[in-house]
Amino acid sequence: MPLAAHQIALQTAAITFMVPAGISYATTVRVGQLLGQANLSQARLAAFINLAIGATFMAVMGVAFLVFPRSIVALYLDVNNPANAAVVAMAIDLLRVAAMFQLVDGIQVIAAGALRGLQDTRTPMLIGLFAYWGIGLSCGYTLGLRSGWGGVGLWIGLAIGLAIASIISPGASCA
Repeated sequence: MPLAAHQIALQTAAITFMVPAGISYATTVRVGQLLGQANLSQARLAAFINLAIGATFMAVMGVAFLVFPRSIVALYLDVNNPANAAVVAMAIDLLRVAAMFQLVDGIQVIAAGALRGLQDTRTPMLIGLFAYWGIGLSCGYTLGLRSGWGGVGLWIGLAIGLAIASIISPGASCA
């Protein structure tokens, strides 16, 4: 049951993540071109505009996860079948957590793209090590396994790691 619910929420979050991932690649190219032209003010502006576009899209997707979770789960399985009730309930809980990290997930990937455009690959790696492996995994382990929250606790840990990365990354990319 937890694996089925996790797959539904993860697949849904992965689909929405493709938009900011694409924006991230475009940000890398645009910031890199402007850096090559020695136009740092326009590179910074390009990074901010792309962050705004990605953040807006992910905020809308987060709201959709909150408002239509049952409809989203219905894309994957029969929500009216009583045999699926436990999976549906857990998938809806995980989609609520995913709604919380949609915005920060989009911000962190686009900011990492801006850093790559600035020819900085070390900073995103260090941010990832610290935010995901240090903070996110520790929080997920504590909440999911030690506090007994199960899969929801692990996902909250992921959300915390993504939030930390999204707070650090734009500052690093736009400095």
